[in-house]
Amino acid sequence: MDECTADHHFVFSIPASLTDPPLSPALLVAAGNSSCTPQRVVADSALFKVPLDGCGAHRYEVGKTVIYMLEILNTLQSLSLNHGTITRDSPFRLLVECRYLPGTLTSVSYLVISPSLGPSIQAQGVFGVQLRIAKDQHYSSYYPQYHRPLQKLLGKPLYLEVRLLNPPDPSVVLLVHYCVAYPRSAQSAWVLIYDGCPNPLDVTPTHEPPAPPPEAVANHVRRFTVSTFQFLESSKGLSEPGEEDKEEIYFMCATEVCLPSEGPCIEGCFDGEYMTFPYYH
Repeated sequence: MDECTADHHFVFSIPASLTDPPLSPALLVAAGNSSCTPQRVVADSALFKVPLDGCGAHRYEVGKTVIYMLEILNTLQSLSLNHGTITRDSPFRLLVECRYLPGTLTSVSYLVISPSLGPSIQAQGVFGVQLRIAKDQHYSSYYPQYHRPLQKLLGKPLYLEVRLLNPPDPSVVLLVHYCVAYPRSAQSAWVLIYDGCPNPLDVTPTHEPPAPPPEAVANHVRRFTVSTFQFLESSKGLSEPGEEDKEEIYFMCATEVCLPSEGPCIEGCFDGEYMTFPYYH
């Protein structure tokens, strides 16, 4: 059934077994137009018949060859709860290509673009990531849990550290994708780091914290400094005297543990052997 027809149609089937765990054929749609659904769906496959100039297909010319490309996605089913929304469906993308060359038979090709989880890392003991606040710029000691919330004057520095706990493999690398600050009400948020880089909206001097202590593995520790601030109500602009925002501010970071043997472990804006963060507000 997989062919590019003479009357200019993509005709192809997508088996559920193309991914592990199997995908749901009924959830497949064309990326350019979600109303373009399979012509036929059964338990283990979906059959598409799509015109080459429809459903968001793209047309290219390479010499005398005309190439049509169509992307198929799966729609994610979500479950909304009181405190958030979750999904258990993995994203799936399939790129289908039809080629037409004058005087030859048409051809079809496929390119599956789906996430690869890679092999799992197994080790004894607890494996996790911790975000903590140091008492000084040398990171010689840290505030214990019972000391929070901390009270700091505006503009004073906070020395934050993200570290791996009991890394299962000395070669793993801790990547910090983003960090945000938000008040208890969660009505606002301020991006501190995104893709390993400081927020470009902040223009402050650069501060380079010291390297991790000798006993720490550099790839397992990330440090950065935040100048303390308060959130203001956008409707009021600057707060009036006596109306300062008394809400507690929380920090959260999204991290990833990368294994160099499985691919490059690259962070965007880190610089130097210990990959220190610039200083931001």
